Amino acid sequence: MPSERCLSIQEMLTGQRLCHSESHNDSVLAALNQQRSDGILCDVTLIAEEQKFHAHKAVLAACSDYFRAMFSLCMVESGADEVNLHGVTSLGLKQALEFAYTGQILLEPGVIQDVLAAGSHLQLLELLNLCSHYLIQQPWGESVGSVSHIHLRSSSNTMYESFIIISAHLI
Repeated sequence: MPSERCLSIQEMLTGQRLCHSESHNDSVLAALNQQRSDGILCDVTLIAEEQKFHAHKAVLAACSDYFRAMFSLCMVESGADEVNLHGVTSLGLKQALEFAYTGQILLEPGVIQDVLAAGSHLQLLELLNLCSHYLIQQPWGESVGSVSHIHLRSSSNTMYESFIIISAHLI
């Protein structure tokens, strides 16, 4: 439902009024997500670990500097129908795409490493911000010397480095 407000003097004199739909952005994103799910009107297929994911270049470029550069500069991938993504797991890419199209992500211990690695590799800054908040809210998130933090460091240098970078950014 459109939001209402009182007319200003200028609006009364000119008859002009800027109207705003509260639901338009969400409905457009939902339609694009449905197209992605159905594999229709998509213009790129992303491949991670031999699993294929349909997507829209415009949506990817709007969310990610990585994809913006890939699709707008004279890179081989800019005209490709399929793009192989190395260094990103299929689980991480699936979650990153879900976030790009819905603005939501379900984070849990079993997926956070893949999501954080994908968000870092694909330069999805809003996703990294959510991952950082999630990690900081964990019982071990505020203690640099905790056992879980040490496990993070030994299991993935990329994840550890991303955690340090985004944590420092938020503090």
